[in-house]
Amino acid sequence: MNSSLALAGLLLLVLAVSAKPQDASTNLKNTLMSANFTRLVDEIVKFDLADSVSKAGPKTIFAPSNQAFREMMMANRPMTNSTETMMKLLRRSFVVSRRIMPSDITNEMVVDTISGEKLRFNIYNTVMTVNGAILTKEPIVVKDDVIVYRLNSVILSSFTSGQNMMAVLEMNKDRFSTLIRCIQDTGLTDTLTKDGPFTLFAPTNEAFRSLPSEALARLMATPAELKRVLSGHVTKGTYFLGALDSKDSGTDMVLPTLDGGSNKIMINGRSIKVDGTPVVTSADNIMAENGVIHAISRVLMPN
Repeated sequence: MNSSLALAGLLLLVLAVSAKPQDASTNLKNTLMSANFTRLVDEIVKFDLADSVSKAGPKTIFAPSNQAFREMMMANRPMTNSTETMMKLLRRSFVVSRRIMPSDITNEMVVDTISGEKLRFNIYNTVMTVNGAILTKEPIVVKDDVIVYRLNSVILSSFTSGQNMMAVLEMNKDRFSTLIRCIQDTGLTDTLTKDGPFTLFAPTNEAFRSLPSEALARLMATPAELKRVLSGHVTKGTYFLGALDSKDSGTDMVLPTLDGGSNKIMINGRSIKVDGTPVVTSADNIMAENGVIHAISRVLMPN
């Protein structure tokens, strides 16, 4: 009997020595797979990101759903056809090297990702967002070393320190050169550089060109009037289009503007009405350190 016990003990010892514990990257992939983030795991493996993510220590992962990846591909966005761009999107924006529970999240909270880029959280009527993507109010996975939230879309825009609204407009000056000049002429540069957070409904160059020539000439010749018009494009606080969809907000939003007035905003998907006037917007949220920019195709003129 003693020999049988000794043999059993030896076998257990051999099994314990020979069994290799799963490494951190395998554990991470298994955790995400079991929570049905199969497409995210595919992308992590494809771009060899598992090791760098798993080494982050205690972490929070903001994981796009499988449907989010499908919708991005169906939209045929140019970045989905670029391996380099897709890798940057994944590397920069979805992992924070600490545990974040719902009670830790506050409106306008900003955190660093493991790549040094930043995420902004916003809390609205019925939803929470991170860089404009709607996230589940409770985590899908809660473990000692990892918290996972599900996102309804892939985060397409993030920001780093110093990328204020004016810096971001300069990075997109091919679309906003007229707006940049108007901001500079009216003395709003410091406000959009140092203050905030704001939401800027930014008229494109084409939007300014579409104004009647007399109205545009009068605006450009009257800095005080131009400043009043531009101030009506700046809303206090960060508002993302998807989060303010009328299906979620349930009502029109009345948002305070920089000049002390307000705009009545109704957002429905990718379309927006400001004070009842339809305005075509770009589909993307353009992130800045002090808010978010939405490109619009019309200049909002006061009534």
